[in-house]
Amino acid sequence: MMNRRALLISVGILTLAGCAQQRQMEFVASRKPATELRIMQTRVVDGDADDVMRGVIATLHDLGYRITRADAATATVSATREASLRLAVVVQPRPPGQTVVRANASLLGVGREAQIDSPEFYTRNFFTPLAEMMQRQLARIAEADAAPEAARPIAERAPARSGSRAAPPPASETQETPR
Repeated sequence: MMNRRALLISVGILTLAGCAQQRQMEFVASRKPATELRIMQTRVVDGDADDVMRGVIATLHDLGYRITRADAATATVSATREASLRLAVVVQPRPPGQTVVRANASLLGVGREAQIDSPEFYTRNFFTPLAEMMQRQLARIAEADAAPEAARPIAERAPARSGSRAAPPPASETQETPR
């Protein structure tokens, strides 16, 4: 009787563990043309790429985002706010003395992540605060101009459970931006 009870408890635990596995997130990309997305997500800033990157990070902090990844090698910053809004920003130098900034935002829902494709969102919730932080004008990119590829925001790591400590993330995911 005891062995049967232990077996039933074990099967129940394994069943619950199987249900607890994370579901695959469906990514829902915008249906807008790539050129339209690029124009709404990209601005040109006068200044050095390192200074602009620092301005991007400071702006994200001021807006209540938590930086989840800053990678100097790819000049990319990913950040999360309120666990459902993710933003990835790519900063690339552009001669003479200008920098191109491209932001890509997505919203998390149950089982899906949807790309934000509202020009007002990017203007109001990122580019206007960035311009204020840097005390500079930001210019729209021309349709024919090159812009960096849109980076997809990096998800936050799940917190460690049961008192065990999670292994630190790889160095490539924790590099700080150049100063």
